[in-house]
Amino acid sequence: MSERTVTVEVTRYLSVPRLAPYLAEVGGDPAHALALYHWNLQLGSAFQEVLAVVEVVVRNAIDERLRAWNVTRGTDPAGLPYSTDWTLRPAPPLSGLLRTALGPATEHAKRAKASREPGHKRLHAPISHDDVLAQLSFSVWKKLLPPAAPGNAGRQKLWSNALVQAFPQQGGPVANQSLRTPIENLVYDRMERLVSLRNRVAHMESLLQVNVPARLSDSLSLLAYISPPTRDWCAGISRVTEVNAARPVR
Repeated sequence: MSERTVTVEVTRYLSVPRLAPYLAEVGGDPAHALALYHWNLQLGSAFQEVLAVVEVVVRNAIDERLRAWNVTRGTDPAGLPYSTDWTLRPAPPLSGLLRTALGPATEHAKRAKASREPGHKRLHAPISHDDVLAQLSFSVWKKLLPPAAPGNAGRQKLWSNALVQAFPQQGGPVANQSLRTPIENLVYDRMERLVSLRNRVAHMESLLQVNVPARLSDSLSLLAYISPPTRDWCAGISRVTEVNAARPVR
């Protein structure tokens, strides 16, 4: 089968609308567009490796602080003390901030439990905090952070009393000291950009217009706020810079 025939066939099934950004980038040449599409897949895979680390590290850092915070919040309206299992019974204002997220996460956890294989070591174990935590999406953590906008008193309170401690290296060299930008704004802005990037990568969308070095910097900076050694490890395994440099030239 000739290279031209392969190009026509692949283009047909990927579809011209999906290939449109790549065709536009290479002057309409289908073969070059497919080469660029292939590179985009590789870049998405490389970014996914980094984002997978960022998501788990951010989740666990926030979880650690919320566990410590929730147990100090006294008792709920029924007189029961709040526990470290904040996904099962969160105290205000966390309960309000996660009102629309915890229900679906719990349902996903129940479905995951129902699909456990017969030999699973937790086959009959009840749904736990960790089960629900694992079902919360990356975007949920952004919803807990206070952006630079009015009307976020609950998030600002949660940040000051708990979440700021999830990013203990905030005063380090990665902080934007020259512009005196509050750490919560730096964290929120980076999270917002990475949530958007993660969505693009997950849906295999075009990354042609993404500022690759800046998004890699966002990822590594977030890790550095939490754990500089983890940041260095992630930077060492990242393929993003290498793949970005191999972008096909028109």
